[in-house]
Amino acid sequence: MKNLVPPSFFRRIQYNTIDLLLLIIVLIIITNALPFFSEVPTIVNWLLFGSLGIVYDIVFHKYMHFTPGQDIMGMFLRKSDEQGADPTAKQLAIRFLIKYYLWPFVIISIFIDKQRRGIHDKIAKTILLEVEQPKGEKRVYTNSYQEWGDSISFAIVVATFVRWIWLEPYTIPTGSMEKTLMVGDFLFVNKLSYGTRMPITPLQVPLTHQKIWGTNMKSFSDAIRLPYFRLPGFTKIKNNDIVVFNYPAELDLPVDLKTNYIKRCIAIPGDTLKIVNKQVYINGKAAANPPKMQHVYKCFIRKELSPQTFNRYRVKYQIHAYDIFFDEPKPMGNTMCYFISLSASTVEKLKENKAFDSIQTFSWNELEQTQALFPFARKTHYWENDNYGPLWVPKAGATIKLDADMVEMYGQTILNYEGDKTVELAGDKLKIDGKLVSEYTFKQDYYFMMGDNRHNSSDCRVWGFVPEDHIVGKAWMVWLSLDSELSFPERVRWNRSFKMIK
Repeated sequence: MKNLVPPSFFRRIQYNTIDLLLLIIVLIIITNALPFFSEVPTIVNWLLFGSLGIVYDIVFHKYMHFTPGQDIMGMFLRKSDEQGADPTAKQLAIRFLIKYYLWPFVIISIFIDKQRRGIHDKIAKTILLEVEQPKGEKRVYTNSYQEWGDSISFAIVVATFVRWIWLEPYTIPTGSMEKTLMVGDFLFVNKLSYGTRMPITPLQVPLTHQKIWGTNMKSFSDAIRLPYFRLPGFTKIKNNDIVVFNYPAELDLPVDLKTNYIKRCIAIPGDTLKIVNKQVYINGKAAANPPKMQHVYKCFIRKELSPQTFNRYRVKYQIHAYDIFFDEPKPMGNTMCYFISLSASTVEKLKENKAFDSIQTFSWNELEQTQALFPFARKTHYWENDNYGPLWVPKAGATIKLDADMVEMYGQTILNYEGDKTVELAGDKLKIDGKLVSEYTFKQDYYFMMGDNRHNSSDCRVWGFVPEDHIVGKAWMVWLSLDSELSFPERVRWNRSFKMIK
């Protein structure tokens, strides 16, 4: 008989990934089919998960003598004192419970043990083995099922680890950050910068977000949620950082599975923000404007441009369909007016080339539209996109007096994101656990994000602060950029590919 040896640490992870993935899929199906699991205490669902896992291990070992993950990786689970005998049901149950509920200690114990046996094996008196492979020789597979399973599980483990710990790919879907970031930019988000956030929703199919690829099926179950925890980061969020975060307003989704948004951080915790005639002020001082910041401009011309001429302008000056504020130009006196989102540098080029008869600035109040802006209070009734604030950004540990104005300004934030058990907004009063409170101390930091395309951005002015636990990471690098309005090869924006984001 060939020599049997304990498998490497990484191969253990591969086999566990396969078995855990199968368990997660089964649990997602069960809990999504029976929604009451989301309403019961989390401890009940942890017990369900443990029971299902024990049954999984015992059934497969009893009838097949291995789990699917062990079979794919060519491993054997045996009694430590009888390496040819299968473990008993009791040993399997003990091993599973220790492995999945005390996994940090199991990982450490495998690292420090010379035989690469973890505390789950030692306590259950079992040993995981595989056929020894001579160094330098290719692993021998008994069938293609094992070879494919080994390769796929390896790819899933590596991709999941990199995506969770370090880099996550992201695509720019809207023009809210034009022209700093453009629709069709594919970028990497560096999660290590601000500290990697630990998973909050562990029951999720790897490498998915909200749906199974190509379907409308949920890829997760919120029956089990873990407390928020973030590893130490290399830096803290600073003013003007470009940040990826989970969209706070999706209150029906777990925090880590809300839609990813990307904006520029305008104000950090403790800052007071104010916008006067489009200029942002932080703590009373004018903030530096992004060099490619866009606003809507009124572009006048005596005669409406033909579609061919207008398309030629769009290509030459990188004006996209989503930069056009209205579907059709508006008649104004004897001229036609195009409302277009432009950067200051593009405006200068248009003026130099006399593309339009005249170009004038546009103010949001010209629309004569009433748009309720955050924080939806009587005090903020006349705020609008170009003239907004002043608004203080909550900071962890800071205490505010809850008079009528402050309850209106910060009540929804406390209700939705602070994590208090029972919060009620009773008119201009705030109750926590049934008791009226006259002051409140914030538990976490908040940030105020805005798009660089200031007149075409759904951001914190519309839906409110971004809590710290919603932060995903820092926008790091555009690795590919495609213009959907052009055909190949012009579609590829080579000058933007592999460009670091500042």
